[in-house]
Amino acid sequence: MQAELIKLIHENGHFSVGKTEEIVKQEFFIPNLPNVVKKVIVNCVPCILANKKTGKKEGFLNPISKESIPLSTYHVDFIGPLPSTNKNYQHIFTVVDAFTKFTWLYPVKTVSAESALEKLKQQQKTFGNPIRIISDRGSAFTSKLFNGYCDEKNIQHLQIATGVPRGNGQVERIHRTLIPVLTKHYH
Repeated sequence: MQAELIKLIHENGHFSVGKTEEIVKQEFFIPNLPNVVKKVIVNCVPCILANKKTGKKEGFLNPISKESIPLSTYHVDFIGPLPSTNKNYQHIFTVVDAFTKFTWLYPVKTVSAESALEKLKQQQKTFGNPIRIISDRGSAFTSKLFNGYCDEKNIQHLQIATGVPRGNGQVERIHRTLIPVLTKHYH
């Protein structure tokens, strides 16, 4: 009975052990609460799937030099597909400023050069163009359209090595935080 109650509370937002305990304590007294909460959360399948283990991996890095002014380098990538919204958005186009770490998340319908350029042009109206854009080698970023835009606007386009997502670590770090939130929200 206690475990079922805690499970219901936890599944209302897939909160951490501490937050779940805090919510339960507001309304109920359960002996040995921390241990009961831990047992419930350790067996929560959405939390297990969403919370990947992270740690340092061996290897050599070739760091990309960092500019000392905001809005000079953007890290970009797509995330999705996600469950469709009522406006048929299924993906998120992520733009991260390398200097400030400020992040823009744009809903888009497709993973395409057109979608990326539409959002970058929207950014350009407010902030101007960056000096460079760092992306993976997805088809949206290797297209003639995307590279033509970068050439036309004198934007240096750096593409990270295939299979090495940490090369675009700024945006991957945001995704590592965002994916569990979205996974738990849509589960």
